[in-house]
Amino acid sequence: MLVFDVFPKVNIFLKIIGINEAKYHLLDSRFCLARGELKDIIAIKTSDFFSLKGDFDCPLHQNTIYLAVMELQKFLESKNLSAQPLKQIAIEVEKKIPCGAGLGGGSADAGNVLFFLNQKFFNLSNEDLCFIAKRVGADVPFFVMQCASANVYEIGDRVEKFEEKNLEFEILTPNIYCNTKQVYHQYDKTKAKKTLLSYSYQKFAKMPSCDILKIYDRKQLNDLLIPALELYPALRDFEESLGDEWFFSGSGSSFFRLRK
Repeated sequence: MLVFDVFPKVNIFLKIIGINEAKYHLLDSRFCLARGELKDIIAIKTSDFFSLKGDFDCPLHQNTIYLAVMELQKFLESKNLSAQPLKQIAIEVEKKIPCGAGLGGGSADAGNVLFFLNQKFFNLSNEDLCFIAKRVGADVPFFVMQCASANVYEIGDRVEKFEEKNLEFEILTPNIYCNTKQVYHQYDKTKAKKTLLSYSYQKFAKMPSCDILKIYDRKQLNDLLIPALELYPALRDFEESLGDEWFFSGSGSSFFRLRK
């Protein structure tokens, strides 16, 4: 049996730099793994047939873990490799990372399942694994690469490991579901592109996360905060109650700070 913890990510910064031909927003971001009490726990054991259980917020065929297993199977079969182990596993998820919270919980589950299944059964290259991960979802490659910290580009599928000391975070997630698609739409609608921060890729890509958080505030660092506050009045009320040391992750609704 395989049993492993799955931790969320936080975005130290998230800057939208354009839109591609497929109308996806292009971004520059720093992802950091937030190791702590908030985590999912996944168990994988052998079985007579494939099954997936957990408290999910979507139909099985839309679940990121299911999609990851299907894409892995498709890749193996395209290379004339046996995918039989995937047809004889039972996956059970103890879900604690909230959805609609900007923490990448679904991507984290999918990426870690790909990583550990590959370790156990297939021994594919990192390049192959990242190819599969990109087909599952934009943020999945970060979790497949098992990075503590990384600069992430384009639609979130280009990942460059960033070496820095491990950081500890506190995370606050209000009982507010932020719809990622709607937050990006609001960003376009209100032209929130006029950011408060003159962004420099060369500068941010090399700067340690703790230094970034010391120098800039949450509205400067995350281009999706203002659109999210405009969409969700309750989130605005929550944000106004927080001190300056709290920062916004992804499209929300979670805030985080460095653990004191």
